[in-house]
Amino acid sequence: MKSRYLLFFLPLIVAKYTSAATVQLFHSPEESVNSQFYLPPPPGNDDPAFRYDKEAYFKGYAIKGSPRWKQAAEDADVSVENIARIFSPVVGAKINPKDTPETWNMLQNLLKMGGYYATASAKKYYMRTRPFVLFNHSTCRPEDENTLRKDGSYPSGHTAYGTLLALVLSQARPERAQELARRGWEFGQSRVICGAHWQSDVDAGRYVGAVEFARLQTIPAFQKSLAKVREELNDKNNLLSKRRTPRT
Repeated sequence: MKSRYLLFFLPLIVAKYTSAATVQLFHSPEESVNSQFYLPPPPGNDDPAFRYDKEAYFKGYAIKGSPRWKQAAEDADVSVENIARIFSPVVGAKINPKDTPETWNMLQNLLKMGGYYATASAKKYYMRTRPFVLFNHSTCRPEDENTLRKDGSYPSGHTAYGTLLALVLSQARPERAQELARRGWEFGQSRVICGAHWQSDVDAGRYVGAVEFARLQTIPAFQKSLAKVREELNDKNNLLSKRRTPRT
C-alpha cells in the first residue's frame, strides 16, 4: 500500500516541490481519510450535472485573456514562493522563510496533505478526463498540461489545498477569516476558469479540503506547528497594513 502511494506521488513531488523535502509531514499518505470512500462518483456524460460542468467550463473559457483568466494562471502555480505571494496580503502578514519559517513550512506541508494525499485515492480510482483534454483546448497554464493529462481530474487537488490553506490560516489569524475564505474560494474556482477542472471536481475538492482540515485537528504535530504559525503571523514586526484586501 505504502509503495503504491509513493510511486503515484513521486514524479509530481520531486519534479516541482523539492523545496518541501525537508519539511516534517503531519501524516503519511495512507493515514489520509480515503476520498474514494466518501466522495460520490463524478457526473457521467448523461448526467444532468455534467451539463452544468460544461456550462461552467465554457463560461470560463469565454473570458480567456481577461484579468480573471490571468489570476487563474497565477493561482495554478502552487510553488511555496507563489502561494506566499498570493496569501501574504490576504492574511495581513509577511510570509517568507526568514521572518515566518514555520508558516513557510506549513504552506508546503498543507500542499502535500491536502493537494496530494487527501485526493489521491479518488483521483486514481476515477481517472476522470479533464475538460481541456475533452475539448482539445489549451489551459491558462500550458506548461502543466502534460502532467495534468496523466492525473485524474476528480477531485481537484488545487482546490483541496486552497480550501485547507484558507481554513488553517484563518485559525492563525481569525480576524482575516472572511478575506481568507473569499480568496480560498477564488483559488478553487480558478481551476474551472483555467480549463484544468470541471466544476464538480472543484466542488468535491472543497469538501476534501474540509475533511483534511478536520483530520489535522486530531494530530498533535499539527497543533504544535499551528501555535508557532499563530505567533509568527501575529508578531507586530511581521504585520502588513491593516487595510482590508480589496475584492478582485
